[in-house]
Amino acid sequence: MTATDQRARIRLSTGHEIELPLELSFAMGGVTVPARRSRLEAILPDGLSSLAIAPGVGCVALVGIQYHRVGGEQGDATGLEPYDEFAVIVPTVHDSRTNVPVAQLADGTFGGYVHWLPVTTEPAVTLGREIWGYPKERADVTVTDGPNGIRTVVAGGRYGGEAVRLEVTRPRLSPRARDWTMASYTTKDDGLLRTTAKIDGEVAIGLGPSIGTRLEVAPALARELGLWQRPLARVYGSQVRARLFAGEWMIE
Repeated sequence: MTATDQRARIRLSTGHEIELPLELSFAMGGVTVPARRSRLEAILPDGLSSLAIAPGVGCVALVGIQYHRVGGEQGDATGLEPYDEFAVIVPTVHDSRTNVPVAQLADGTFGGYVHWLPVTTEPAVTLGREIWGYPKERADVTVTDGPNGIRTVVAGGRYGGEAVRLEVTRPRLSPRARDWTMASYTTKDDGLLRTTAKIDGEVAIGLGPSIGTRLEVAPALARELGLWQRPLARVYGSQVRARLFAGEWMIE
């Protein structure tokens, strides 16, 4: 199946029926941090290379998401309860023949490889794994959209203990209305799958760290990806919507 507006219904092993494209609404707060490209290349599947922002330097996006609705306009159309999620995404280029910063974007297709996706419920794990191959697992994830910003705490899962603490402050300026399309990559059934999401809502994007923005990452995760913990950019949105389409196999 390709990422078109054609609708399809899928029955999960949990008994939930999902209609694609899946409609979502959520709050999100995240940062992008620099990382060692050699570490990122080691975890990427064939066909993907990490986006170079400087020689030997790539980046990783860390985003906390609090879902308000999973499914159609009725909110309970899928029977799936809203859940919290934390995403570790490596910005990538598909089929690029160069590692030169910026030139990669002219040579290949930009997207993001989903490396880790802890969530709060087992149905959410099943949803992501069975349809898109997302590396979801159950963990203690708490995403709070409060008066000062969005706070995310992740405990347990593959990195154990308190794996992540992320606080993204509310922007001083009003968020802008945005409408854009993003692609994510996963590995599923030993193949590379690209999934398109169309996103719109009031979203603020800022460069560099800001007062009150805080990031703490477990040493195991930081070592694995070669992370620096000083943000290059941050993103914040309290009322965001997305349509997540069926995946498309990438044929090498």
